[in-house]
Amino acid sequence: MTRTNLTQRLALPRACGALAAGGALLPSTASARARHAADSGRPDDQGDSEGRQIGNKTTTSTTYKEVKTTLNDGRVMVTTTKTATKTTKNHQGKVLKKVVTTTKYVEFQPAPNHC
Repeated sequence: MTRTNLTQRLALPRACGALAAGGALLPSTASARARHAADSGRPDDQGDSEGRQIGNKTTTSTTYKEVKTTLNDGRVMVTTTKTATKTTKNHQGKVLKKVVTTTKYVEFQPAPNHC
């Protein structure tokens, strides 16, 4: 039977604790670096004071259209069209990518009973 000494048994919890502490420090050091770059005062470094967007911006819009058609036998055909548009623009507003997804649902409802 293999025996592990105390040092080996305590090594894993210490390693996990170090990783957790390092992960907690990453967000604070990242924001400190971003603030330092914005406060550098160099003329070529605008920071976020100009309100310029850094990177690409993606917007999504979804529209629904419902059409009800009465068939000859009295049933109602409901056609629902869902159009989702996803647009990605760069910081200058130029469209880089546009994806349009159209989904069509067709449902048949029974004829209404007129009493």
